[in-house]
Amino acid sequence: MTSPSAPRGPIFRLTLALALLLPVCMGIAGFLNLTALKRVDAEATLSEVQAVGGKWADRLQVSVRYGKPLEKFAGLDALLDDIRADIPVVTQAAVLDATGGVLELRGRGELPPAVQADSGGGRVHDVVADGTRWVLFPIREAGGRVIGHLATALPAGAQTAAVTETVQAMTLAAIAITLAGVVLTVALGLALSRRGRKRGTLQLGWMRIAGIAVVVVAQLAFAAYSIREFRGAVEAAASRQGDRLATSVAHDLDQLLDKGIDLRYMSRIEDNFARLVDAVPLIGGAELIDADGRRIAGYGVTDAGSGPVVRRALTRSVAADGTAIGSDDRPAGYVAVTLSGSTIATSVRARVLDAITLALVSAMIVGEGLIFVFAAVRGRSAAATAIADSRFARPMAFLFLLSWSLPLSFVPLAMRALSANGGHPPSDMLMAAPVSAEMFCALITALIAGPMADRRGWQVPVLTGFALCGLANLCSMLVMTVTNDPLGFVAARALGGLGYGFAWMGIQSHLYATTRPERRGSATAALIAGIFVGQMCGTAIGAMLAEQLGYGNVFLMAAVFLLLPLIVAVVAITAARQQLSATAGGTDAIAVVDDDTATPLPAAPVIEPATRPVAAAEGGGWRGLLGDRTFMLVLLCSVVPFSIAQVGLLNFAVPVYLSEQGINQSDIGRVLMVNGLAVIILGPLFGRLTDRMTDKRPFIVAGAIAAAAALVVASLGGNLMALVAAVFLIGVSGSIAGGAQSAHGLQGEGVARAGIGRAVSMKRSADKFGQMLGPLIVGGLFAVVGTTAGLAATAGLMLVAGLIFLLLDKAPVKLGIVKGLAGSSGPGGGQPGDTAATDAPIGKAVGQ
Repeated sequence: MTSPSAPRGPIFRLTLALALLLPVCMGIAGFLNLTALKRVDAEATLSEVQAVGGKWADRLQVSVRYGKPLEKFAGLDALLDDIRADIPVVTQAAVLDATGGVLELRGRGELPPAVQADSGGGRVHDVVADGTRWVLFPIREAGGRVIGHLATALPAGAQTAAVTETVQAMTLAAIAITLAGVVLTVALGLALSRRGRKRGTLQLGWMRIAGIAVVVVAQLAFAAYSIREFRGAVEAAASRQGDRLATSVAHDLDQLLDKGIDLRYMSRIEDNFARLVDAVPLIGGAELIDADGRRIAGYGVTDAGSGPVVRRALTRSVAADGTAIGSDDRPAGYVAVTLSGSTIATSVRARVLDAITLALVSAMIVGEGLIFVFAAVRGRSAAATAIADSRFARPMAFLFLLSWSLPLSFVPLAMRALSANGGHPPSDMLMAAPVSAEMFCALITALIAGPMADRRGWQVPVLTGFALCGLANLCSMLVMTVTNDPLGFVAARALGGLGYGFAWMGIQSHLYATTRPERRGSATAALIAGIFVGQMCGTAIGAMLAEQLGYGNVFLMAAVFLLLPLIVAVVAITAARQQLSATAGGTDAIAVVDDDTATPLPAAPVIEPATRPVAAAEGGGWRGLLGDRTFMLVLLCSVVPFSIAQVGLLNFAVPVYLSEQGINQSDIGRVLMVNGLAVIILGPLFGRLTDRMTDKRPFIVAGAIAAAAALVVASLGGNLMALVAAVFLIGVSGSIAGGAQSAHGLQGEGVARAGIGRAVSMKRSADKFGQMLGPLIVGGLFAVVGTTAGLAATAGLMLVAGLIFLLLDKAPVKLGIVKGLAGSSGPGGGQPGDTAATDAPIGKAVGQ
């Protein structure tokens, strides 16, 4: 029994950790919601300028086509003043010639950018220069050649007063909810600490549950408030647009009435309505109604109940008999603009899905954050846990995969955008190039990193990998925002692959070198869980950020996020040095207590990292591995085909397929999360089942069948739900076959002679080889035989590989070499045996 005050320290540290993690999660949620709100307002303003400005550009173009040269056009100054009056948000208006020279400019500010006639591909486009967003409308002569532009300017960061007030209100709400959550967390910590002192036990388990519950509830409370505010802001933006467009059209019609043209002869106004409705997504339809309520002309959806209606009466009036213009009896007619209820509902639904995703991601981040906090501050000695400093491996892997996965859902889409900007039609093979280059380079460094870690310690490949990944993300950002060079993007992602291979293998070496053999199974399972949680959180957050901020900014944030695993690595290095100093000085193991029972834990030997590789037995080495039939069959018939199928589906086919169907980036990220959920839930179950079976071959064959089924479902369904099912099935496939690949493949005599470390390195390289081929094979099949047939052909590859394995492999010979190898597949196609535990001597026990 411990003293009454003993439990206070751990409870205090956990409470403090939760109180610090809650603001982080709320900050992410607040940032995404506020960014989405500002984006909706900016898009509404921009579409309003494009719609009304397009009307004036058409008028100018008609005059030019009737023989008025643009350079000698009289009255440009008055026309530009009318444009500024018609679009109040516009601060400047100008007319440019074919070389970008300014023919006329109204309004104070910087000169518009010099744009050529072919700028923007001859379409309406916008350019940001010196804090000003210029919207450029091409002006064409009768033959269709662009001879100039109408340019309108508005502040790049401009937002309406209503949105500014909403942003301030949401910020205050986020702060208030965060403070309330922190106070509640502290209160729960004090209550559980008091309860623990009375009972003489700690209540950390309950504190973890309560803390995560507080975070989720706080997220949902803020989500409910922000969704309500977001809906109001979207409706206000739609109403403002409807009012602005209706007023503009009514003004034009009044001018026609002044010229004596009757409303009955204005049916061609439908062309104006079509341009306005097509340019403004929040507008569903528009119509012209006469004084008696009869429809004269209309375009779009104007049915009752399709959305709110904004009506503006014409200022000119007609007599009761409808013949005299100028009387004050009643308006000559009305312009009615119907807002798009479906678009508004879709925007709000997207925010609801984002809120649910953020609540799930926040719970995962808090859970992983607590693991690191306890590893760093709980004060346990490595000897007490018998896992040395491997307690930092999972947080390091989680944060690294979180950073690495931020751009994972859109790399092929970014390549497509770069190719389109360069005027080249993006092919499937071209879109697959960045992913394949990244995987190929990771294959190379995976072979180098293992021996490097043996010779110089795990710190060298880990820190090298973090540096290369950060540099690759910065280069990717520069390519997306400055150079727009597709080949430069491929090179940047290849650099990221070099860093990924170094960092990933270095983290595994860290786990091997600091974990006792009998604990490597549980340590490996914990590492795999951290990997998938990091990948899921990174993919989801990155997809939402890409939708709000663009691809380039997400690469920048991925580079910044890499500082987080770097901090963990520094903490782990510092802890390892302190441990070695204590061991060298003959310091005894520190006596500690169990977190939940407050009972003393037994001391255990400290694991000192190996300084050089374990030599292979005679007749072993790489030749021994290549001669091991079972090992090579597992690689060629299971590891490589599965990596081809998994990466080809998840990293290429699904993002491209869903994007072509109009699915937004956030939903693509959520679809990819399903794979991680499947592995996290099912992987441990199949892992334990695999351990109980002597013959692992049925699991490998069943995994091939499940992967083939995933590809068939994707090829036949072709819709969102079918692709979700395919992503889930590929996760099931990895859960079934992953542990069996390692357990069965690493038990042969050739592996025993060559050494487990060399075998795992070769297996990892085979995995990366398959990941490199995946996008190329799937993309090539898409280009040659089409999407459906390409996925079906890949499914056939999986089935053929599984059949060959079943026919050629032999029943296992029980050698008792490998234990604790079951697990689940790694990120982006990584196999669970990559971090598999072995009983080969990797370190030596000291301190006993």
